[in-house]
Amino acid sequence: MEHVPTVEHRLADHEKRLQHLEKQDIKKDKRLENMEQSFMKLENTILKENQETRNLFKELTDRQWSLIEGRDKAEEAKEIREYELNASERKDAIEFKKQKFNSAMELFIKLLTAGGLIYLLIESLLKN
Repeated sequence: MEHVPTVEHRLADHEKRLQHLEKQDIKKDKRLENMEQSFMKLENTILKENQETRNLFKELTDRQWSLIEGRDKAEEAKEIREYELNASERKDAIEFKKQKFNSAMELFIKLLTAGGLIYLLIESLLKN
């Protein structure tokens, strides 16, 4: 009859197994809680890094945009300067042609009014 467990013996064995399972359950609960806390820390770290990355990209995009705007303004200013310079050069060329024409006309008028050209023509005809 030694092999036949008694009810008390079975009950005590069952109680031991239940206590062991309860201890294991408590350990698993603690491990699960630790894992959840680690997961929350990881999630917070990822969110923080994601926000920092977004801010960095936004800052870089803003810098690039300001550089593009500055370049466009510089090109526009260059085009305006070149246009004004060309306009000034054209105005100077026209003014030079006017002065040249006026000088030639003055000379022509002086020669005609002084009789110098007519005199030269008559003299050259008479010599021939």
